[in-house]
Amino acid sequence: MSSLQILPASAACPADIDDMLRRSCARLLCADFPPDLLRAVLPVLGRARPELLSAAEYFVAVRAGRVVGAGGWSRETPFGRPGVAGLGHIRHVAVCPDHQRQGIGRALFGRIEATGQAAGVRSFLCLSTRNAVRFYGAMGFTAQGEVELHLGPGVYFPAVQMKREM
Repeated sequence: MSSLQILPASAACPADIDDMLRRSCARLLCADFPPDLLRAVLPVLGRARPELLSAAEYFVAVRAGRVVGAGGWSRETPFGRPGVAGLGHIRHVAVCPDHQRQGIGRALFGRIEATGQAAGVRSFLCLSTRNAVRFYGAMGFTAQGEVELHLGPGVYFPAVQMKREM
């Protein structure tokens, strides 16, 4: 298997990142959510936010020239509210389903953690899908409770608020 590179998202084609996110969300969420909800949330969850793609704190995992994962952090909340000193928000982390359980998520989180610590982050918050709770738990996060994300008119998606102290 070829080596894995963790690069700034700006080094990858946005369409490649979107393709990986769509495939990941479609396959990994289909077992837990009804098809009508998935049709409503995939246009939001399966597309990288432009402000993340240009941020120095958002990364892609590349193997053999192909984007196999992405993720990062921001000071601002996922809803665009200003950040708080010492707090980072984990943003849009996903790994291609065909490449899961190969250390890609852990490698992405390693870069997220290192850049966060260098920027003075003392704790991270994360809005996790239900099926990603176990991954974030393995990264040292604890569940704070369930929340419902408003993703558009009449579109609500269940998630789990998680936190990790550094």
